[in-house]
Amino acid sequence: MGVRETGVRNPLPARDHVELRQRIVEAVAGDERLMGLVDYGLTSEGRGDRWSDVDCSLFIRPEDHAAFISGWEAWIAQFGPVLLCFVGDIGNFWSVLEGETFPIRVDFNFLAATEEEMLAMHEWPNAPSSVDTMLLVDKSGKLEPHVRSLVKQGLGPQDMPERVDLVSAGFWYYAVRTWCKLQRGPTWGVRFDISFMMFGNLMALLRLEAGRVDRWRASDAAAGIEDDISEERLASLNACIPDADPVSLADALSAIIRLGADVNRAVADRYQRSWPRELAARMIALSGIDAAPERVDL
Repeated sequence: MGVRETGVRNPLPARDHVELRQRIVEAVAGDERLMGLVDYGLTSEGRGDRWSDVDCSLFIRPEDHAAFISGWEAWIAQFGPVLLCFVGDIGNFWSVLEGETFPIRVDFNFLAATEEEMLAMHEWPNAPSSVDTMLLVDKSGKLEPHVRSLVKQGLGPQDMPERVDLVSAGFWYYAVRTWCKLQRGPTWGVRFDISFMMFGNLMALLRLEAGRVDRWRASDAAAGIEDDISEERLASLNACIPDADPVSLADALSAIIRLGADVNRAVADRYQRSWPRELAARMIALSGIDAAPERVDL
């Protein structure tokens, strides 16, 4: 299914995501095809705000599942003017509805109400503050025990040693790749690798160093990083940001590699893991640093 903009402009826009979610709850409660509704977003964890989207998993009577999905675009139109709706790369049904002051994102999972789908909930990376904040509609009562199993569960790495090793390896692999790309010239490809690959792995290392991994399986490493690492580390991270001048990419990569080496050493010590120390020293030299600063103790 391709991206579609719709011309629907009724009913009136919802005031905010809370009102929009309530409209969905009422529609599900009154539709015999729909057996349950679960909020898998930040709101269920008590962390939502006015900028939050609506994240809902809808459990559909199995015999109605295929037909419901084929008409989902028309179904969501009852909740407000639909500005956008499409099926994303991961199979989620994504939409944007008009709100009173700004557009509101609404993300759906449309699941068959089978025992298999309900059992799969135990693997969801969600930690609702209570059953009631997550379970919005449960006509059969079958969803309740599965939701209860998720309440306040830990969302840290399931295998910490494996995760430490993978993040360390990923950082240094992309350090080599990004440096090689840079030798061809300061292109947007280099900027992309710095912005996403290098910074992504660097922030994961910083989280591991600080022990702030309580939401590791539920969100990206950047979310809330400003509050989860020390002021010194945050200042060093900010100093790695390249500016619009393409020449700054080389300086940014050098700073990222230097900071990454320092953090990786600390992470390896904290979790008693080996790390690519020799490769780190090689990349520090190649990225234009003649000798590692005193604080980078390899």
